[in-house]
Amino acid sequence: MYASNTKLFLKPVFILFLVGFTWSGLGQQKQEYWHNKPRKIHYKPEGNAFVLVNGSRKFNRALYGTNTGFRVETGDLPEFALYLPGMGGNFKLGISKETESKWITEADSITTKYTPGMMEYEIRDALLGNGFLKLSVLASAETEGFLLKVDEHNIPKAVDLHWLFGGASGKKFHRDGDIGADPESVFYLQPEYARHNSYDLKENGFTLQFNWDAKSQTNKKTLTAIVPKGQLNLGSAHAIQNPRTLQQATLDSLPVIYGTVERSAEQTYYWDIEHTTGDTSDKVLSSASAFKKARFKADTLANRIKLNTPDSYLNTLGGALATAADAIWEDPAFLHGAVAWRMHLNAWRGAYNADLLGWHDRAKTHFKSYGNSQVLEPERGPVVLDSSRNFARQKEVLGTAMFSKGYISRHPNRNDRAHHYDMNLVFIDQLLTYFNWNDDPEFLEEIFRVIERHLTWEKRNYDTNDDGLYDAYAAIWASDALQYSGGAVTYTSAYNYRANTLAAKLAARLGKDPQAYLDEAEKIKTAIQQKLWLPDQGVYAEYQDALGNKLLHTSPGIWTVYHAIDKGVPDAFQQQQALHYIQKEIPHIPVQAEGLPHKDLELVSTTNWQPYTWSVNNVALAENLNTALAFWQGGNPEAGYKLFESALVESMYLGASPGGFQQLSFYDAIRGELYRDFADPIGVASRTLLEGLFGIQPNLLEHKLKIKPGFPEEWDHASLNLPHLDVAFKKTGNTTIYTITNKFKTDVDLELELSFNTTAIKAVLVNGNLVNYQLVAEAIGKPKILIPAGIHKNYTIQVTTEGTTPERLQSNAFYTQGAAFVLKSNKAELLELKDPQQILVNPQHSAHQLTAQIISEPGHKMLFVKLKQKDVTWWQPIEIEIKPRFNLLSTRVTKDSLKITIQNNQSRNLNGSIHSNSGKERVLDIEANSTADLMLPLSEFVPGTNELELWEKSGQQNTIQFTNWDIPNSNRKQQSMPNISSFFNARVDEIFQQQYLSPRPQSPSLQLPTTGVGNWCYPNVAEDIYLDDTGLRKASKSGVLEESNGILYATPSEEDALNIAFTSKWDNYPDSITIPLKGKASHAYLLMAGTTNPMQTQLVNGTVTLTYTDGTTAVLQLKNPENWWPIEQDYYTDGYAFTTGAPKPPRVIFKTGEIKRDFKGYINIHGFTNYGIDGGAGTVLDLPLNPQKTLEKLTLEAQANDVIIGLMSITLLKP
Repeated sequence: MYASNTKLFLKPVFILFLVGFTWSGLGQQKQEYWHNKPRKIHYKPEGNAFVLVNGSRKFNRALYGTNTGFRVETGDLPEFALYLPGMGGNFKLGISKETESKWITEADSITTKYTPGMMEYEIRDALLGNGFLKLSVLASAETEGFLLKVDEHNIPKAVDLHWLFGGASGKKFHRDGDIGADPESVFYLQPEYARHNSYDLKENGFTLQFNWDAKSQTNKKTLTAIVPKGQLNLGSAHAIQNPRTLQQATLDSLPVIYGTVERSAEQTYYWDIEHTTGDTSDKVLSSASAFKKARFKADTLANRIKLNTPDSYLNTLGGALATAADAIWEDPAFLHGAVAWRMHLNAWRGAYNADLLGWHDRAKTHFKSYGNSQVLEPERGPVVLDSSRNFARQKEVLGTAMFSKGYISRHPNRNDRAHHYDMNLVFIDQLLTYFNWNDDPEFLEEIFRVIERHLTWEKRNYDTNDDGLYDAYAAIWASDALQYSGGAVTYTSAYNYRANTLAAKLAARLGKDPQAYLDEAEKIKTAIQQKLWLPDQGVYAEYQDALGNKLLHTSPGIWTVYHAIDKGVPDAFQQQQALHYIQKEIPHIPVQAEGLPHKDLELVSTTNWQPYTWSVNNVALAENLNTALAFWQGGNPEAGYKLFESALVESMYLGASPGGFQQLSFYDAIRGELYRDFADPIGVASRTLLEGLFGIQPNLLEHKLKIKPGFPEEWDHASLNLPHLDVAFKKTGNTTIYTITNKFKTDVDLELELSFNTTAIKAVLVNGNLVNYQLVAEAIGKPKILIPAGIHKNYTIQVTTEGTTPERLQSNAFYTQGAAFVLKSNKAELLELKDPQQILVNPQHSAHQLTAQIISEPGHKMLFVKLKQKDVTWWQPIEIEIKPRFNLLSTRVTKDSLKITIQNNQSRNLNGSIHSNSGKERVLDIEANSTADLMLPLSEFVPGTNELELWEKSGQQNTIQFTNWDIPNSNRKQQSMPNISSFFNARVDEIFQQQYLSPRPQSPSLQLPTTGVGNWCYPNVAEDIYLDDTGLRKASKSGVLEESNGILYATPSEEDALNIAFTSKWDNYPDSITIPLKGKASHAYLLMAGTTNPMQTQLVNGTVTLTYTDGTTAVLQLKNPENWWPIEQDYYTDGYAFTTGAPKPPRVIFKTGEIKRDFKGYINIHGFTNYGIDGGAGTVLDLPLNPQKTLEKLTLEAQANDVIIGLMSITLLKP
């Protein structure tokens, strides 16, 4: 039963890792709610508004007014705060009747409605009888002010209306009071906030001096208020439990102001509280007119974008998007966020919104201001690593290689400030996009020098070997832990491809020679396709290492796929395959909530990488939206819309802030929901709505406009009204009418591309005239036509179809290796096969049948067949899941037996015999597509990895490997522990106390810190990691550590003894170590320890190779995350975004000497992981051996960069 050739013990013919591990596939989790956390819908749509359904949050909906840092905080409950930035005070309303009083946040019934820009409440309570109060809250239009309008309706005369304001400390919060970063309590009226508040009471108003400066002993800020006529008093911040306690308390050193409204016949009351600044203090305040002006501004802004679709949950997007996009503008440039990170940064994706939503003046101002921020000298500089950051990033000093001519600084109109992001790529992409939306040759002439300098700078710094592939230096949103060490990165290369392609067109427009840009674009695209495209997987590699073994990293993040598609690198067939990778290999997370009418929503995580670190494996709104856009761009509109809908519904209706654009979702397992109205998703939502759903693709420099809608098949209408364009469609029966109005300043030649679900077109009319249309010969998914609509201001395009629905060929649910593949059609004619992943062998096809044999390895695959039916042709993608012919489903330890469940995936019976470790033969007979349970004696197996040999009657022999650490070591076989101490070269607890200085790239790059752990955001994390092997040394009595199952490990007990043999691509240790062995053994157990990180995930980090005297080998591949675990932490797993694909191996806890698989005593390593192990941990791994062969040597070898692979002990079980 033992093969005579090399065995790879992580990639045998069949692998199963089962114990303690249940996984039912991506998006197929059994539990009803994610993480068993029940969830209710928060808001629901009502026209263009959001109406509260369930919720009791405060300060979760910001209102913005003046494009400054000032905002009014409102929420589910009617309690309000001003933020200046800095705490500007808390406002409450109360009611009382006789001896009863309460703040209205405690009312019996509160109806809350958010119409973008305004919050409204209807208050009902027993104290109000049959009446109610209606509140409307706005931020002032022209000044930094809070505006409240209260209307009373049938309120009993005995009811008093009270108000309270106070707690203006001027204090700024950690993330300016944003969701997920600061608790809502920061906006409460906390007594301490009132210290040094100085009030001046006036008739129907007051002023408040606050923001105490200890040095000058003065307050630095002022609020001015107009309030309704009535009693006005000062009270104590300690006595604000309800209006009555406030009235009865004695004034102290922590004052607040409160009042009781003198109710009037008008029954309408206004509060206007303004932050008085130098340019607003002399303005005459009129509460009613200020409210009216603010309401007009909010409504005008919300109506800037009007969307109407059959999906009521989507129709609120126009107003919410316009309001949020306005909130991230602060002259002269766009901000990183409206609340948290409210600062000027030249990217990420927020600024895309400007041109798409019609703010061309803002776009131009933004680009000009950052054009002025481009560094002009020196021409180049030296590569200087930042020693204070342990070489993880470049030193932030102007004049170095990165911060030289062409670099764009973070502050608008300032080119003297280095910053640790390369936001240039995204900024330039947005600038180039400007010229798609604007016919502006004068500005092109002015700004083209910025583009030229940028491209030279990119090439000089990030393609230093001139191979056309570029490194990535914190160049996209998910950049805070991406460190490619000079590698060739797909997405940055794609950005540079588009930049050079468009620069060539712009250069030609200016009369410049475009050839250099064309040549570079061609070089980039060729390099990406030849070096980074993975034809067997149908996706691009994340990157290729520049150093070491120059490995390809073959598990890309979603950003690699969507950026490649967005920048025009892959062809249409590659796009389909890469998107299929996202659908099948990237974790999907179901979105469920009580009261939510949608039943099939789901989000995607950004990667499947381990271990978690910030920005590497997240559930982010912008990332989901950009992926949705890629589905539209790549010809899969149904998947695009579903992800678009899922992301927006989750953020706007289930998220904390109604109509909000979060950064991270509730479904982000580690961080949870984070931020609101963040620039990145606002910009991408703009793109996804316009470019994805409505397919608007202008090219105004060439006076062209293409519209390629991606509406769901079941929709019968949709319309979008923009400042520069109106698009609407309506479908009735077989007739679809598109109505398009060009409001650009430029006349455009319109081309409309439509997918259709019939086999013939009866007629196409443009403005009543028949036109010739063109069938898209290479259409994928559905038949498509191109309609040349010409140059008009108004278009009415009518398409009438006839015929039948195009046939959609059906493949099997799955196939097995070696199985016959048959694909039949009834109506459509099969014209051609395209098999880019080489799934099939010997394909033969006739007009209505394709036959072949499956030869591909197991996995999710895709091929294409070209079909013709009546007048139309198109390519249909065929998704194919390939399974092994049979596989182990589970192994479970019972009292004396091991229950093994085997699945026969074939369409024929599986007959033969099965042999366990003992060599004993048992008959096996499993019916087609069925399972069978085998009960085998536990004594035939060992803890860890075991093998079964399955001999089929056909003569084919198969090895099945499974791992089960719950199997007892029942026979306690004789063990030997070769003495390997002479090969030890380190103490295991000093792994992060070294300086890993070489090899490192000689170009500007983000890299692993010199300590061997962390990233550029956490370059000094080694200082927070405490490794302590004293418990291990103490537990290894006489140099031997005994596991509970009786397996022994030789490891030194002496305090100062070296106890590990490290290998690494770092020069600190050898690449490999070879240890001589002798004798025969049936099994090897290895005590190991070392490092890994997310950049080395889903990748073989190292190998342990046991060589026999006849030259054959057995190889254990050490793969993150399956079996190679980091010394400082455990992998977090949840069955959704975080899995390992294998059972957890035994971990040796160094501080105690225990060997455990159920360790729970995790510690937090600040900013790095919540699953740190105090003192660190090693890992027990194992390898089945051929007991009939004589061992010669063991070779330990590091394969991946960055990592350290260490061996502490080897134990051999004798035959």
